[in-house]
Amino acid sequence: MINFFLQHKNRIWLFIALLIAFALRAYKLDAQSLWNDEGTSIALASLSIDAIINGAARDIHPPLYYLLLHNWLVVSGNSEFAVRFFSVIAGVLTVAFTFRLARFFFDEEIALIAAFFAAFAPFAIYYSQETRMYVWALLWAAMSVYALAQILNSKFAIQNYELRIWLLYLTATIAALYTHYFAVTIIVFENIIFAIWWLTAIRNSQFAIRRLAHWLIGQLIIGALFLPWVLFAGNQLAAWPSISEPFDLQTLLWRVVNVFSVGIKPDADSASAVAIAFAILFVIGLLPMRAARSGIVTFALWAIVPVGVMYVVSLARPAYNPKFLLLALPAFHILAARGLARIYPGLFLAQRRRFNPSPLRWIYFVIAVIAAVGFMPSLQNYYDNPRAARDDYRAVVQFIDAHARAGDALLIDAPGQIDVIRYYHRGQQQLFLLPRMRPPDPIATRADVDTLIAQAQRVFAIFYATEQSDPQNIIGARLAERAFQARDEWHGDIRLAIYGIAPNPRGRVESLDAQLGDEIALASLQLDHRAARAGDVLTLTLNWRAEQTPTARYKVFAQLLNAENQVVAQRDAEPMNNLKLTTQWRAGETIADNLGIFIEPGMPPGDYRVIVGMYRADTGARLHIGASDHLLLGTINVW
Repeated sequence: MINFFLQHKNRIWLFIALLIAFALRAYKLDAQSLWNDEGTSIALASLSIDAIINGAARDIHPPLYYLLLHNWLVVSGNSEFAVRFFSVIAGVLTVAFTFRLARFFFDEEIALIAAFFAAFAPFAIYYSQETRMYVWALLWAAMSVYALAQILNSKFAIQNYELRIWLLYLTATIAALYTHYFAVTIIVFENIIFAIWWLTAIRNSQFAIRRLAHWLIGQLIIGALFLPWVLFAGNQLAAWPSISEPFDLQTLLWRVVNVFSVGIKPDADSASAVAIAFAILFVIGLLPMRAARSGIVTFALWAIVPVGVMYVVSLARPAYNPKFLLLALPAFHILAARGLARIYPGLFLAQRRRFNPSPLRWIYFVIAVIAAVGFMPSLQNYYDNPRAARDDYRAVVQFIDAHARAGDALLIDAPGQIDVIRYYHRGQQQLFLLPRMRPPDPIATRADVDTLIAQAQRVFAIFYATEQSDPQNIIGARLAERAFQARDEWHGDIRLAIYGIAPNPRGRVESLDAQLGDEIALASLQLDHRAARAGDVLTLTLNWRAEQTPTARYKVFAQLLNAENQVVAQRDAEPMNNLKLTTQWRAGETIADNLGIFIEPGMPPGDYRVIVGMYRADTGARLHIGASDHLLLGTINVW
């Protein structure tokens, strides 16, 4: 993409921008786990061509990305680095096309600033490191707009026009549509731009009519080539539900400015300042200048139309998802670059203009500095903060495999996770994909959970998007009734839970009638006193009685203590796996609360005491049981 008619110095700057773009997109490329949708991409792309097309027809995305990835996998293999590197290529090429577009409409200085903005953009980097189609849709959109700009170049159009530019436009536009449905907004924007151009060119009536004919033929070709897919898979798109909460236009615009400036994993402390700085630059970039009018209108509409379409569509079916708007990112960068070039000119010129130290110029200088370095906290947060990482399926599945043994079962709640789990899974556990239907049938789903419990000694459960797959929490509630949860931890947006299954026969029921404060009593309990080995789940049922409706939320704790009174294992949760809050209890009600304590591998053999109690969820203050703050239930032996 380097144009050798650039000034020598600017060729170097462009090379540096592209080198930075590549480095940031390749850096720590496989440091994070593949997440759910990436697993789907690899699984679908690994199938035959016919299977890919039919699979995409049942999905919400067209098939082109999967077909391209299919061929990439043949060459590169399916390691995490390899499958993500395919997106790195598109991300770097997008930076090059951002430069070409900005230089076509403006000048080298604005083009270089835009290239650096694009190179450092956290939003673009995130999706350039993901095995999904979004950055490829961005690349096709940029190529399509670049070809459109060539088509509408009046000097070029009057001359003998080369067929390759039309082929580039048609190929890129059709590719964008076959990569992501939201690319239709690019066609809407391009037709608006063409209409504006045509109205200004109509004074040359013969040329305008000829160009209009060419344009209409091009649009018919695009429509004709995409129509078969719409007829084949359009019903799936029409049936797709809302994907976000309702929002107003002001909220949408602020979200868009934020993600375009600092990405979807921003550093909270600096995000607003950077977003405001970029918003100011964007607005300044819109300020009119006669020689640059066509570029301003083009990029303004490119940035506005996709956002406007998302807003209009969302009036009936809320559909905010920032990654759909990624294809408008170059327009934002180019106009922000124009704004920066206007307030602080000479960044890439051999002869810099003299800086005027007026108060307004100092304000401009601060804005320029914030925009120039504002990406750094967000990128550091994305690369190094575990809380900003993708869902860590790799760690979850590796943990399960490392602790696997005979009698284990793996419950995959939300069966759509199966592809990424199979990518990492090396164990032999029996897999249960529940619920089996959507929406789940309560009776059938509870029966499936009972079947799972009857066949397993331990259950490793991976929960994801349960509000969609199991909105009534049928699976979680049944497990709370019949199994004993011993661990519950989040890895991004996925949750790993470990359940023990009660042995048969269980230990006897022991009556206690122990008072915990004035509101709650522990009426009885059932504990398995048999010797356990590392990796077992100690099962415990506590039968609580509400003396009156508790005025606060309490958590239950169950702990194993060694001879030195050190806690070596524990389980803390609100009753019934957080499903039966104490403030919901009624006076006289008895609640059966199943708890499990996971005996960690490596725990030294010996005798351990089992204690239980309750504490306030807000303050951590324990309820007293007589003179103590806990109740000793007995001793178990770990061998």
